[in-house]
Amino acid sequence: MPRDDRGGDATSTTDALRAKLEEYERLLASKSRELARLEASRGVPGLASSESESPVASPSNRRRRVSWNEDVDAMTSATNRCACGHVGTSCTEHALSSFWRSFVLAYMVRAGVAVFSRGVGLARSGRPRDALNIELLFGEKHTFYREEAVRLGMFLGSFTGGYHAVRCQLSRRTGMSPKRLALLAGGVGGFGSIFLKKNKRRAYGLYLMARLAQSGYANQKKKGRFHFWGSHWDHGDVLLFALSSAQVMYSYVMRPETLDRGFWNFIVRAGPIGKETLAAVRDNCNGKAVDLTGLLIPGATSAGLGTGTVDFGGKALAAGTLSGGMSSSVFVPCVPCAAMHRSTGCPSCASHVAQSSLATFRKCFPFYLSIHLVPYAILNARKALASPWKTVANAAAATARSTTFISAFVGLYMSTVCASRNAFARDHRALYYVAGVVAASALFVEKKSRRAELALYLMPRAVDAFVNTVNAKRLLPAVPHAELALFVAVSAGLMHLYENEPDTLAGFLRDTIRRFVHRPNAPLPKSASEAVLQACDDDDGAED
Repeated sequence: MPRDDRGGDATSTTDALRAKLEEYERLLASKSRELARLEASRGVPGLASSESESPVASPSNRRRRVSWNEDVDAMTSATNRCACGHVGTSCTEHALSSFWRSFVLAYMVRAGVAVFSRGVGLARSGRPRDALNIELLFGEKHTFYREEAVRLGMFLGSFTGGYHAVRCQLSRRTGMSPKRLALLAGGVGGFGSIFLKKNKRRAYGLYLMARLAQSGYANQKKKGRFHFWGSHWDHGDVLLFALSSAQVMYSYVMRPETLDRGFWNFIVRAGPIGKETLAAVRDNCNGKAVDLTGLLIPGATSAGLGTGTVDFGGKALAAGTLSGGMSSSVFVPCVPCAAMHRSTGCPSCASHVAQSSLATFRKCFPFYLSIHLVPYAILNARKALASPWKTVANAAAATARSTTFISAFVGLYMSTVCASRNAFARDHRALYYVAGVVAASALFVEKKSRRAELALYLMPRAVDAFVNTVNAKRLLPAVPHAELALFVAVSAGLMHLYENEPDTLAGFLRDTIRRFVHRPNAPLPKSASEAVLQACDDDDGAED
């Protein structure tokens, strides 16, 4: 144990020193750019030239050089008095520059993911040339991402710009350290989430709340104050993912209204069960009669429906059921596997599970490839251009692993549901909790470093679904603008930890904040193209 503690302290010290070094490098680079700009504007020789290089070192030339150096020193000292660390720009210009570059980065990431996914989908559609068709890529029918990209850009831009503006102004007026003001500045920046839709604001707030809880716990554990039982388990992340998966997959079947609509649609598109079949399963578990007409594979039989049933391939659905123009809704012990297999058309459960997993792999591969490739290429443009083949190869390997995980998840979930139907010939809502836990074992396909990320991504979804279920039963009071207050609180806490104890933050979160918040000092861009070049020029703080 002592050896582990020393190793952790050494790692934390190294990270802190690296962050300071990167900050000093940014300050030196910005000061060099500012001096070069002054030289160009005044037409004075560079500082590197010495008096001996001048053909005539007259007293007037020396006085002129001394006067110019005094002007430069006065200007740099005036701009360097801000304790926030930015050099060569005023506080207002620094805040506006941060807003503009964060907006450009966020817009490029969101739009890039959408366009890349669209291009891959067109290339796989049977006509690869369609991927080069401008109309099919950027036509009005296919630019649905524009609103979301603008909202995301306005949110991140206002967050970073507001954070720097508040921190700089309060530091100048009160004389307080910028690190002490990070809590207040982060809270003010959190109001930028008003540009997001309510459901997105809630989802991001819950995710950041989980991150804040993780970081706060790491901080307290590091100080030796307390730690949870089982926190040292090697697979605690898988346990957290399993509990979250149980709630989410139960809500996916039984209470879809408690999940974010876009998230629920993603699960439906990735899985093999259609919305009509899910509605029939939900009605059946709630004790309602279900209409199985059109849900069964042609020629399928009524296996698993108990006595008194006949062939479902014809009009007669059950013994004694009225047919013809009358209602075909019946009470059944469970929706049969024949209806669950409608998407693949496979008669056996084993072949249906295999075909469902393969179909999920094909459907999700373009999406995961865009997620792994596009953000990295934009946020680390210099590294991506320096070694493009390595970038693509790493993204393809990560995509294959992530897509295998989601395919195995779907296969395990469907295997559990079909096995229960074959064993008990009945259905129960608790089955979908159990199936979610079993399917979560697919997380072992992912790398260890990714498991905690996925668990912390899914946990807020599960908490949101649970809270919505409790609210639907009116067991909790409705709080207006609760998601905005949550986002402001967690952004304040995260920025406080980032400025004062960055080693308690997860590496991915720390690098993401550094990427958007700590930008190089540069003048305001004069055009959109210049903003893009400025936004993609800095690679500090990013990791492979």
